[in-house]
Amino acid sequence: MIQRVQSLLFFFSALSSIAIIYTFPVLQDEQTNYFLREHFPYVRLCIFLSALLSIFAIFQFKNRKRQQLIASFSRLMITLGFLLVIFLHSNDKIYASGSILLVVPFISLIAANFFIKRDEKLVNSADRIR
Repeated sequence: MIQRVQSLLFFFSALSSIAIIYTFPVLQDEQTNYFLREHFPYVRLCIFLSALLSIFAIFQFKNRKRQQLIASFSRLMITLGFLLVIFLHSNDKIYASGSILLVVPFISLIAANFFIKRDEKLVNSADRIR
């Protein structure tokens, strides 16, 4: 069911990840802004895979365990992209809004995972009543 809260959170996570890739700078110098769409191909790949996994998780509504697993992998890809920015590319550069905004899809995926667990508890309690 696509109208559930976690489906909306997955969609918001994918949308915000794509927005970070194409609109927000991740690092900046005194006169240069570094975007994911122009620089950092591995980080862009990780964030893009996270967005694709989030969209794929929307259509896995019949299998909640698989949805939780996909959300975990999506969070892992965001974390990996963030760590690549920090450890490989941040020498003598300042973190810009894009690197800070990577927290938004991460928190959205955590909230989606919470609502999936809540649905699972609801289904289990309905099965016990029968």
